[in-house]
Amino acid sequence: MRKVHNVVYFPSFAAAALFQQRLERLGNIRSDGRPILGLDARDLLEIVLSTDPGAQLIPAHIWTPWFSLLGSQSGFDSIQACFGDLTPHIFAVETGLSSDPPMNWRLSMLDGLNLVSNSDAYSPEKLAREANIFNTELSYPALFAALETGGGERFAGTIEFFPEEGKYHMDGHRKCGRMMRPDETRLHNGLCPVCGRPATLGVSYRVHELADRPEGSKPEGARPFHSLIPLPELLGEVFDAGPATKRVQTLYHTLLRELGPELAILMERSPAEIEHTAGPMVAEAVRRMRSGEVEAEPGYDGEYGIIRLFRLEERAGWLQQEALFRSESAPALPEKRQTAPPSPAAAVKTATAKNLRAAEPPPGPWGLNQEQLEAVRHRGAPLIIQAGPGTGKTRTLTSRLARLLEEEFARPEEMLAITFTNKAAAGMRARLEEMLGTERAAPVRIMTFHAFGRSLLTAAGAFFRRSPGFSILDTGADDRFRRALEARAGERLTATALERISALKGLLYTPDTLPEEISRSLPASFPALFRIYEELLVEWNAVDYDDLIALPVRLLRFEPELRRRQLEQNRVIAVDEFQDIDAAQYELFRIFALHADDICVIGDPDQSIYGFRGASPEFFLRLVTV
Repeated sequence: MRKVHNVVYFPSFAAAALFQQRLERLGNIRSDGRPILGLDARDLLEIVLSTDPGAQLIPAHIWTPWFSLLGSQSGFDSIQACFGDLTPHIFAVETGLSSDPPMNWRLSMLDGLNLVSNSDAYSPEKLAREANIFNTELSYPALFAALETGGGERFAGTIEFFPEEGKYHMDGHRKCGRMMRPDETRLHNGLCPVCGRPATLGVSYRVHELADRPEGSKPEGARPFHSLIPLPELLGEVFDAGPATKRVQTLYHTLLRELGPELAILMERSPAEIEHTAGPMVAEAVRRMRSGEVEAEPGYDGEYGIIRLFRLEERAGWLQQEALFRSESAPALPEKRQTAPPSPAAAVKTATAKNLRAAEPPPGPWGLNQEQLEAVRHRGAPLIIQAGPGTGKTRTLTSRLARLLEEEFARPEEMLAITFTNKAAAGMRARLEEMLGTERAAPVRIMTFHAFGRSLLTAAGAFFRRSPGFSILDTGADDRFRRALEARAGERLTATALERISALKGLLYTPDTLPEEISRSLPASFPALFRIYEELLVEWNAVDYDDLIALPVRLLRFEPELRRRQLEQNRVIAVDEFQDIDAAQYELFRIFALHADDICVIGDPDQSIYGFRGASPEFFLRLVTV
């Protein structure tokens, strides 16, 4: 007997009660919301049909590996095999989160059946993330008449998840953190290439296995569908925050109040209306969703996938228009550097761009001039200080930390200062100890980006198939690693290949998320080399220097409890030499900056010195303009 989930419908409570009574003769139906009776699906359908003339049964999430009509683990190969002589009574099937209509259109045995989509009724916030569109009266007979007969336009199609977000869309092994596409699964004979155990075969694999039509097929009478992202998730993608966070929920309810119900916003409201209420980035996100311009990290083996509307390298540009730090009165940075700085009072009032000059008047506390003191005393909106050589920018940044401690704005252990070299970190610590004393300054964390990233990985314990006690490899200089990789890959690990890997990791790409257009621009053997490189690091329980930034970003995105703890521990963020930041470092900074109580960055966009590794003053300029 195979376990298959089904949804049963009755036209009245009396009919439902009679059905319950009949099931209770077979087993305990009150121990769980979805009782398992050991009842064959065909026999269940027979009981349903004999209970009431209007009763109906629709097979649920027909592709889920377990407990489904066509699933890879316990399903049948056809509807006839499951329901036998009662198959003519099946007029609709539920596609589930991990498949969409085009995937189902590849199977001729589903022709003539209506494809329906439903949501979790026990989760109010998830209602209508998948739904059915009817153009009929709201009555039980009318709804099922539309489904049974097709009824012209009475059943108008469905609202769908992007199927890649479903947690069984692709194949893989969650324990090993390995996702595989069907062709790769077949190459490995259905086994996880990491541990050798059977992988969970996802919906895409099973559809391909049973399909008798090529991709892109569309049978006659196929209903339209709309792939949507729930509005809180879409807003969370815009702000890189969880759908339940205060910022997302505030804008969510503003949109509902101003523009109406969620589905109307996602499907009907004009881009101009959305932009007027929520800004250009939200409007663009809705436009991309409607046109299917998304990037997906597919779900597998019970792990939900991720749908992205913006790439890391373009997000900051959009956030210029969105005012990332909500400083609406921020002055724009001129295209060329000003020959004279703006009024210090005005700059501190708007709290976005502040120019420091070398000290000429008699020094104040800690040897600061008036402009530096104004920067030190500023509170409120994030402070961005543009400072050239010889202006005392590091002294100013250190003095701000000392002043915040004196005011008890935060505890020392809640303060984080980021520098770009260990020498600069040591110099800043020496200054802070000189101002406050060694004991009081000791808990303040002053470190490089890479040291901060290492601390985050250490705090996580186990992460991405690494265990505590991981090592950090200089893969370009480690001959043992190079020899092991070249033996496995069958080609040399060149300096160019290492540079490509570093650049891709700097943009937070992995072998599984490498966009097709980038893959096409690379040597044919590179994607395989990149994958072997990553697998070898995992086997050695090691990370490279780029991982010290990229892996913490991924961890903070996917581990909400770790993210919550770290955000609470880093209330004050200060970054020196901000013009030398690269894309991955900017993303790591931004995760914390969006939630910090005090932010100050300082730098000189005319003096970026780390451009050879992907750093660019562009990120400083982007931040200043917002």
